[in-house]
Amino acid sequence: MEDSRQTARALVMEHEVTLDDLWAWYWANGGNAGPWDFDAYLFGIQERDPFDLKILTWAMEDLEARALL
Repeated sequence: MEDSRQTARALVMEHEVTLDDLWAWYWANGGNAGPWDFDAYLFGIQERDPFDLKILTWAMEDLEARALL
């Protein structure tokens, strides 16, 4: 998967997944950003630890595996 933030942002903008659902999967995979910080991170307003990108990738993979995307 290329840049997880870009992919996630596109999916949210295209209404393929809600921001809340994506955040919940991110949180379940070990992410520690709250919903507002996650939103800001996803849309490039705020930076997080580089490991958060890996956690977002895991969340996206989980969503894809469950055919929610």
